[in-house]
Amino acid sequence: MAQVPPARVDKAVALRGSQLLRDFTDVGVKILAEIVEQRTVGNGTYAFKAGEASEKLAFVAKGTLQLLPADGGAPLGTVVAGDTVGGLALLVEGEHVVSALAGNDVELLEINRAAFDEMKRTHPRTALKLTLALAQDLAERLADAKRPLGEFLVWQIGKRQT
Repeated sequence: MAQVPPARVDKAVALRGSQLLRDFTDVGVKILAEIVEQRTVGNGTYAFKAGEASEKLAFVAKGTLQLLPADGGAPLGTVVAGDTVGGLALLVEGEHVVSALAGNDVELLEINRAAFDEMKRTHPRTALKLTLALAQDLAERLADAKRPLGEFLVWQIGKRQT
């Protein structure tokens, strides 16, 4: 499959659109925008596969990812611009429990564990705020009794649309 040229993404604008960062100040968003790395995932290719190491928090800046179970069954849901995947990756080591297939050309803004660790040193308040946002997101998902256990498991890689 041909390499897709990356579309220019205004990182701060894309991050501002993320529900995860709803309580961040413009300064906090700017700090994150400086450390995220943009990655393009072409239509029909995988952003990641079940069983691979989960090492990055990714913000979907553009496009749609389909979440697929490891056994290749029916899609579990979709992740769209403004959503995140890999929520636990910055906090604990683990692996993806599902695969994410690009339904069109997707632009991700990713923070890997090394960049997050550096941010803890250089911008500790922003790192703490991101940690708290990830914890709050997890708590909200656990408190929502209407969501099935499978959705909790998908939390590690993304928010499932209903």
